Amino acid sequence: MKEDYKKYSDEEAYRVARLIAAFIRGTITRKEHEELDAWVEASDENMKLFGKLIDEVNIDAATSWMQELETEKALAEKKQQLQFERPAGKRVWLRFLPYAVAASILLLLGWIFWTKGPDSNNKEQASISPSNDIAPGSNKALLVLSDGTKVELDSLANGRILRQGNTGINKKDGLLEYANGSASGELLYNTVSTPRGGQYKLTLSDGTRVWLNAASSIYFPVTFAGSDRIVSVSGEVYFEVAKNPGKPFKIKVNDILVEVLGTHFNINAYEDEPVIKTTLAEGALRIIKNDKEILLKPGQEARVSRSNGIETVSAQLDETLAWKEGNFLFRDQQIETIMRQVSRWYDADVVYQDRPTDHFNVEIARNVPVSKLLHFLELTNRVQFTVEGRSITVSTKRKTK
Repeated sequence: MKEDYKKYSDEEAYRVARLIAAFIRGTITRKEHEELDAWVEASDENMKLFGKLIDEVNIDAATSWMQELETEKALAEKKQQLQFERPAGKRVWLRFLPYAVAASILLLLGWIFWTKGPDSNNKEQASISPSNDIAPGSNKALLVLSDGTKVELDSLANGRILRQGNTGINKKDGLLEYANGSASGELLYNTVSTPRGGQYKLTLSDGTRVWLNAASSIYFPVTFAGSDRIVSVSGEVYFEVAKNPGKPFKIKVNDILVEVLGTHFNINAYEDEPVIKTTLAEGALRIIKNDKEILLKPGQEARVSRSNGIETVSAQLDETLAWKEGNFLFRDQQIETIMRQVSRWYDADVVYQDRPTDHFNVEIARNVPVSKLLHFLELTNRVQFTVEGRSITVSTKRKTK
């Protein structure tokens, strides 16, 4: 049944307007974000409406409509309050003066709710049919034991599943836990890896918590003996390292060494990404690459290029850690950057018919079918997608006359 925009009360419309205003400004709280997410995902019509509310074309149309209603003096005052910043190059986003945001969004809400309504001829249809949709990823991973035995974790029931030496291994709803057992003779190593379309969490024997994104892996000792705690990773992995100053935690990423002292951080080391990123949320990290060494502070990110260059930049923590919180969050990103994440999470191949040069902004939960995310991007009128099987074709949006 089609959603009727006119059913919203003034109070509800104003509340949605304030949430979207905070979203655009970047000042939205976690609780407000959850409320906005729930509203957007409640129906396809809400999702379409949200896309319209952040579209410059609709903003311009609403402003023109407003001009017909106001006197010349009032219009002059409004023009001083409402401004758009259009950066060099195309950016599919809006920048508002702080005090003009709520008024602008309210204007748009009124314009769309009352002048467009459900009978408008301007009806947008999703370009991806349900039969061609791709389901999101889920909790699935492969455990390789020290003797080479392979265990598909998503096929096992919860509870104690294995022992390695003196260490018991428990599984519970997408989480693998290693008990803190004592080392017994030879040091045993395990590997946990996720496929494309998979994710998993584990707790190492020292209490360190690990999150694996899609197409990622960690190689680690079942128990930590000796003076160091050393693991190796690939793909994207988030760590909350258990503090133990007497036994430093170290991570090998190709030929990079990350030294840790009780900290929370993210490593993105996918082979198809242009740089290896280590992003620090809490604590301190030392990054060592050949003869180069840098010390990271919270809120910083180290980037190591394939040509061995290394630099430190300010981190966008919410964007970097969005995957761990179950979201996609892209700010001013090229379509190729977005589609690499889409490919890994939805286990899909991406083909480019041509490549849009615009940069995009979008935030949506990762537990939705791929059509929801792609439709959000299509609402910009800069890009379109075709889904066939597990293949997604990307092309520039053709303008209709």
